Amino acid sequence: MAQPLSKLDWETKGLKIFPIFTVFGWLTIMITVLIALLVLSPTGASYWGDNAKAIRDGAEIGSPLLGQLTTIQWWPKFLVSLAILGIASFMTGIALEFAAITVALTVIIRTLQHQEKTLRSFIRARAAA
Repeated sequence: MAQPLSKLDWETKGLKIFPIFTVFGWLTIMITVLIALLVLSPTGASYWGDNAKAIRDGAEIGSPLLGQLTTIQWWPKFLVSLAILGIASFMTGIALEFAAITVALTVIIRTLQHQEKTLRSFIRARAAA
């Protein structure tokens, strides 16, 4: 049976979760950049650089040129979605971190205030005796 979480552990779960979101966001953004560099750049260079406009316009159905054109047109649409997912994940991780830090500081302040009250009552009891 799992141990119940203390109040501080329960309220600061974001400190344990935020690295997952942040790292996932960075990895997703890096994968987007790598796909753009490794897939789109060579395909675009060979499509526009190696072939004249007349050859590109006269390409028949099923030719490698139309395959390259399909790749050039499809990947950017996918990469935008992937980049937005990465940015959203990264920002979620940052928000969880800040929220958890705020909660942790609030719990620490309340604990210190409680300890101050206990100490003052102890000092008063000692002074009265």
